[in-house]
Amino acid sequence: MAKITKKRKATYYVGIGMMVLGFILFISVFFSFASFMNNPFEGSGTPSFTNSILGMVLMIAGSIVMNIGAKGTAGSGLLLDPDKAREDLKPFNEAKGGMINDVISNIDVVDKIIKPNEEKEVIKIRCRSCGSLNDEDAKFCKSCGKDL
Repeated sequence: MAKITKKRKATYYVGIGMMVLGFILFISVFFSFASFMNNPFEGSGTPSFTNSILGMVLMIAGSIVMNIGAKGTAGSGLLLDPDKAREDLKPFNEAKGGMINDVISNIDVVDKIIKPNEEKEVIKIRCRSCGSLNDEDAKFCKSCGKDL
């Protein structure tokens, strides 16, 4: 299994940090505006909306840096090299393939197609009234109709 380098992990976390800082800057304008509305005669005047613009730019740049850290330069489309892109995206493709295999292995029909000679264990429940065998998820006996 391919490993993600420490450099890419660091780039990913720097991108997350940029996004968080941008969000805080963006939200801070609303809090300063609310405090300005409560006491308009105190403080230094209207709140600066430069922080919100700077916050939005930081959030956008952070998401780009995070994408580059997650998928690599070629995988994110920054570097146009298909071979390098395959190498950069290998950990994610292997993870997706593993998740797909996990889902497929839980489906009974696929198990019967892939392993037709293996039989699944069948559990039956005996009726207390008449003694006939019923499926494990049955609520009523198929012979006498009584509750199981």
